[in-house]
Amino acid sequence: ERNQLTRTATDLVRLVPFLFFVLVPAMELLLPVALRLFPNMLPSTYTPQLKKEENMKRELKVRLALAGFLQETLQKLAKKTKKKMESSSESY
Repeated sequence: ERNQLTRTATDLVRLVPFLFFVLVPAMELLLPVALRLFPNMLPSTYTPQLKKEENMKRELKVRLALAGFLQETLQKLAKKTKKKMESSSESY
């Protein structure tokens, strides 16, 4: 619900400049130019499904890379801790 509320609020903010192009006569001819300059100007209902999927894939790749990094770090930390425990037990 929070994500939907956030998306709705941003869509309302994006709608203000979009209305300018709709209300001013012959201004819709400049809409492609404005979209080229500001690609995120249109509300989320106008974003194609392919772009949404690309964003999800990019986010997933970043999350997987972060998970791999954290896993490597924890493994190295575990090895260091194990060596430290072994060396301290040998000294007794």
